[in-house]
Amino acid sequence: MATPKPIHIFIGTDRWQRDSGAESVLEHSIIKHTTCPVEIHWMRSGDPGWEISENGQGGTWAAGGAIAGGWVKGRGMTWGTPFSCFRFAVPELMNFEGTAIYLDADMLLLDDIAKLADLTPSSRHGYKCVSAARTDVSVIDCGWFKDKDWWPSLAMMKSTRCRVFEYMRMLQHYNALDTTLSPQWNDIDGKLYRDHPEDVKLIHYSHVDYPKEWPHVKTCVPAAERWFAEKAEMERSNAR
Repeated sequence: MATPKPIHIFIGTDRWQRDSGAESVLEHSIIKHTTCPVEIHWMRSGDPGWEISENGQGGTWAAGGAIAGGWVKGRGMTWGTPFSCFRFAVPELMNFEGTAIYLDADMLLLDDIAKLADLTPSSRHGYKCVSAARTDVSVIDCGWFKDKDWWPSLAMMKSTRCRVFEYMRMLQHYNALDTTLSPQWNDIDGKLYRDHPEDVKLIHYSHVDYPKEWPHVKTCVPAAERWFAEKAEMERSNAR
């Protein structure tokens, strides 16, 4: 029997997310539930190829809010996080072939990610998410973007200082956006999990107050407890 192709998962992150344990807990939850092989690609701000600066000096990503290797979330032409626009590089990183998933690092999988990978955009679209305002969980048909002259190259992305909403305007203008992904796959701070935990596939811990303990207390208590339980389970598993 042929080995199934791996699911490619691109995760936007930074060194704080790594050091806080967010990356390792997310990875543990993905592997714990998956029924298919996965390949995880870390798009970690500050790592080679993912360096950021205010204006894109030296081939870095022009993020607008990067100062001396740190991060300042300011007004105007800045990103919301140090990795906000890395997600839009995924089609080119996949050589415009196949399907890939994008996630932020501040998440927890509660179900098989193969189910998410099966929720591909309709043939008329290339990018599937909950809404134009929530692209932090996305299923991307990378082949859909091949030979689209309007879609910027990776080199152009690095230099433009475009923000997420500007990419989303472009996707909407060219009818590339499929916003039919269920909120079960992007439950912001456990709002659904609080009352219906059995329905939730993925929790997104979006309220993080740098550099306080992870996840922030603005997350509903049951969802926060679930994250810490997953972390404890991971640590026990690693200790064996």
